[in-house]
Amino acid sequence: RRGNFVRRVFINEWKRAININTVIAIIGVMFCICFDSWNDLISAIQSGNTVWCVYYFTSNSAFGGMCKKYILPVFAVLPFATSFCEERNSRAVAYIVSREGMRRYGTVKYIVNILISGLVVAFGTVLQILFLRMRFPMTNDYYATSVTDTADLFHKWLAVYSPVRYCMTEAALGFMRGMIWAGASMFASLYLTDRLVITIFSFFGSCVIVRISQMLSIDDKWRLDQILIGRTVVKDSGYTVMIAAIVSGVLVFLIGYAFTTKMVRGLKDGMFYESK
Repeated sequence: RRGNFVRRVFINEWKRAININTVIAIIGVMFCICFDSWNDLISAIQSGNTVWCVYYFTSNSAFGGMCKKYILPVFAVLPFATSFCEERNSRAVAYIVSREGMRRYGTVKYIVNILISGLVVAFGTVLQILFLRMRFPMTNDYYATSVTDTADLFHKWLAVYSPVRYCMTEAALGFMRGMIWAGASMFASLYLTDRLVITIFSFFGSCVIVRISQMLSIDDKWRLDQILIGRTVVKDSGYTVMIAAIVSGVLVFLIGYAFTTKMVRGLKDGMFYESK
């Protein structure tokens, strides 16, 4: 019976998470990757030159693209990261908690949030690759002749020899990245009550992480943010995804634990029952 109730709560939250913002977020993820090479993309479509390929646009976005690095996380958190803020501002928290329970309320909300955001990035990434594939080949002769081993940057070896696995790798990394920023933004909503600030929190967070990493001269090979945008390959693509999954899983769990604990404490103290 308790399991049925938890399932019902999860389904209700999931239905709330699938909204117009989810569609906008998926489209935004697709265009973020394209906008990093927008002039080249338009030129390629108009010219029909076979030198262009899908891998050029995806790797170029990972190499120095501002949109994929900074703007994409904003779209990732768009569907559900502000839900607690909205319920807090509308003073609906007390009613919902009385029905679902404090810890269940926080846990289910957090899980739905990270899952929907992860799926938004993964789905948008796959759609973007398929969209480009309708017009361009996955790779060209230049990449096929320049690939050296499985540790090549931007998963070049995988793109040349296993395009399907390359697409799955990009989707998996995007899923992890979406989960992390969605979790971080929802945690920030415990302290922030403005929806816009919570939504763009991931943008500023990305900027801070990049800046701190540069100041500390951290090797790109060990930077999770570089791994998750598809820039860095550790040993090979499969090994890279495994490392990213472990680190991201631990990080998401810690953020979720901190979020749930802080929320329960705040609900017991009554600090979340009224908007500020």
